[in-house]
This record gives sequence, C-alpha cells and structure tokens, in this order.
Amino acid sequence: MKVFSYALLLGLFYIPVSFADTSAKGIDNKMENKQSGNQGALRKCTHLLPEGHKYTISIIGTSDKTTKEVNKQFKGEFKLSSGSKKPLDKKRNEEIKPFIQCVTETVL
Repeated sequence: MKVFSYALLLGLFYIPVSFADTSAKGIDNKMENKQSGNQGALRKCTHLLPEGHKYTISIIGTSDKTTKEVNKQFKGEFKLSSGSKKPLDKKRNEEIKPFIQCVTETVL
C-alpha cells in the first residue's frame, strides 16, 4: 500500500509539471515565430537601399508631451551615412531617395 501511495503522489506531481513544461515550450515557439514574422517599418524600408554598400542609419528624437502644439511634440534628426567620412555623392543621393521617403512616411 505504501508503494501505491508513493506512486500516486509522484504521479500527481509529475503529470502537471510535464504539462506545464510542454505548454511553456509552445508559448516560446509561438512568440519566436510572431517576432520573426513581424518586421519593423525601418527594416522593411532597407530593401530600397542600393546593393553593395554598408549604411549607418541614425534616428534621434525628442518627444515633448508637455506642449499641446502638434508640430512641437516631436523633434529629431534622421541621418544616413555610408560608413566613410566622405559625404554621399549626387548619384548615391539619388539612389537613396526612395529609402528616405519610405522612412519619413512610415517611421517618423
């Protein structure tokens, strides 16, 4: 009878723990799938950048929620550089215009 009681107690403990572990793993997988499926707006715009170059994107902003004036609630700057210290040439500036427009419309 003692053996049966220990087996019953072990079973009562083991079954809920095993189900809890399975459901937690399922939740983690769902969250990972959801995160990889939802790209941010900035990431979606990067496909518009020309191939073969490395770019640095900087967005720095200040949100002022103390003012009622909508045009003063957000101020910031958006910079795109090619990684070199030289400014982008005219041809490259034309090539990145679609990216800048995309970021301006969807992110800023």
